Amino acid sequence: MLGHKNRSRPSVVLLVMKKLSASLGLPRLGLLLVLWLAALAARSQNACPTPPPANCPEPFRVVDAGTGQEVRTLTVGCPVRFVQSDCRGTPTRLDLLYYQVVKGANAIPNNCLPTTQAGVTTYTPTAADVGPVTVFELSNPDPSSGTGGAGVAYIRNYQVVSPTPPGFTVAACANNTALITLLNSGYDQYTVRINGAAPQPLTNQPVAIAPGVANTFAVTGSVAGSSCTQSTTLTLTLPVAQTPVLERLTRTGATASGGPAQFALAQIPAGFTYTLQAQTAGQPYQNVPGIPANIGAPVAGFEVGQVPPGRYRLVRTDACGNTAASAEIPTLGLSGTADNGRNTLTFDLYGRVTAVSYSLARNDGVVLPLAGSATTYVDANVQCGTAYTYRLTATLPGGQTVSNPLTLSAQSSTPPPAPLLVASFDLRNRVVLTATPGASATTFGAGGQLIINRQASGGAPVAYAPLRTGRAGTARLSVRDSTALGTLLAAPPCYTATLRDTCGNVSAASPSSCPALLTVEAADPEGQSAQLRWSAFQGPGGPAVGATYQVLTLAADGTVLATSAPLTGLTYLDSAPPLDRQILRYRVVASGAGLPVGTFSYSNVGTLTRRPRLVMPTAFTPNGDGLNDVLELKGRYLQNFTFIVVDRNGQEVFRSTDRAQTWDGSINGHAPVNATYVWRFDLQGEDGQPLRQTGTITILK
Repeated sequence: MLGHKNRSRPSVVLLVMKKLSASLGLPRLGLLLVLWLAALAARSQNACPTPPPANCPEPFRVVDAGTGQEVRTLTVGCPVRFVQSDCRGTPTRLDLLYYQVVKGANAIPNNCLPTTQAGVTTYTPTAADVGPVTVFELSNPDPSSGTGGAGVAYIRNYQVVSPTPPGFTVAACANNTALITLLNSGYDQYTVRINGAAPQPLTNQPVAIAPGVANTFAVTGSVAGSSCTQSTTLTLTLPVAQTPVLERLTRTGATASGGPAQFALAQIPAGFTYTLQAQTAGQPYQNVPGIPANIGAPVAGFEVGQVPPGRYRLVRTDACGNTAASAEIPTLGLSGTADNGRNTLTFDLYGRVTAVSYSLARNDGVVLPLAGSATTYVDANVQCGTAYTYRLTATLPGGQTVSNPLTLSAQSSTPPPAPLLVASFDLRNRVVLTATPGASATTFGAGGQLIINRQASGGAPVAYAPLRTGRAGTARLSVRDSTALGTLLAAPPCYTATLRDTCGNVSAASPSSCPALLTVEAADPEGQSAQLRWSAFQGPGGPAVGATYQVLTLAADGTVLATSAPLTGLTYLDSAPPLDRQILRYRVVASGAGLPVGTFSYSNVGTLTRRPRLVMPTAFTPNGDGLNDVLELKGRYLQNFTFIVVDRNGQEVFRSTDRAQTWDGSINGHAPVNATYVWRFDLQGEDGQPLRQTGTITILK
């Protein structure tokens, strides 16, 4: 207590003396004497405020105006009452009791004289009161008791607060629980109501929630004993904790011993903390530094710059400290060597665990399944000088691990197999030479050269410019021999091919491929039938393996109009070629002869050109007897023509461009007139040659 002089007591005595002098009728001088005596008495009183009695350390209390419960902290806007403690005995009369709240700790009114009215025992803190305050009580003695005495002043220190509504966050935990964390303080106690259920004390322990749906959290703060509370409500859907999945570990560096790697994840909802852990060189699991801090949906993967051989797992930690770890995924290292005609691969799954299965992929599209217990693989399906990049994937019970890419350039001292060569004509009568890999190879090795030679009877071999197989290799190579057909017919050619790989090994020459050469002649003077002859096709099987042939009848655009039955001979008579075509076109297709199934060789297109012919009568009789009543055009190969009839005055009386059109002798709808008429026939042949014929026709009735 502060040691102020108690000036409040003389003021109370003064009040009493005034009343007493008035009642006794004392003169003014007597009143002054009374005041002087009161002043002398005041100097003998105790200091203001008075220490509380030993048997009553809290002479008065502050209670909530609504509940009547004592409060230790005063809240802005929440009314309180001041009451004397029972330990003081008989309460002071209200008209003798003064209370005042003074700003600051251990503060008292000036001169210990309250400025409030007697009997005011309620108080509502305002925002201006926030901070430490002193509650000052002055209780004057009852003058009617006749015992005299002086007033007594007591003080008690309190804190006035103005708390904001409770701020809080909610974080998901495992087992369908959540942790509520307060963001501010200011209340003595907090409760939470979840989804409208009964309120429960808010602690640092997880609370049960409904999983996967919106939950409503209402947090209420209150001061002990006070009826004033404030609440904040949040409605939100929290993620459901799942066991994380490390789907795939993929080495992206080129070495088997370490380097960068990518991690693909699943079952990682946001709202939790995820940590990548590694167990390497027999050490316990440790956190891997350098991973992104925002792992969690939608971030479903990341890359780590340095991933040494070891086991890796993803650990989820929730707000309550619960953890769950994915299955372990070990690293997979791939190494190898290029030997003579084979690439030997060695792989190491960390910890020597057994995979469920392996899948070996090669950059040319080859994919091979391997047993889960395998540790090596020998790839003998390689071609010298070709670079092959391998990638191995191990499937494990908990996910997949993918090796580093390994590139090996195949080496060999063994010549490549002889290629397969097929010679065939296109529709423009050019020889197309197509080479494919021989033996069991599917592609020519990258960087190789294919050399094709033509040997014509009686002539020196002709070598074509080498065809390169390219960087990635190829499944076939083609070149055209544009030598004129007449030259080829005069000296039927055969072709061979050799392959040189990038190691300098040269294959044996392919078997000779000799295309069939076709000629067509008229089998009768009028060209009503055609005789076909062709040279034997020689395929990969050599001369000893014969071919099977079929004759194709073609339209001008190459469309096949008819196909003969299979033939083994080298001739064919077409006794009934199309009557409406001036030029007959044929092609022979060969199969067998060692050709792969589905592969064919075509001969050149052979043609037979026939002369158009028009047959015209000299007269006709349009008399309706059904005999020779109309003029119609007859002949062979009559296409693309114009037929005109004129009278003796040169006037056109009939015109036709179609053999189906006939003339009944009428002129402009009038009946036929006996007379002689002149006609002219003009035709542009299919071979481009014009044909003109003229004559006369007589109408007889």
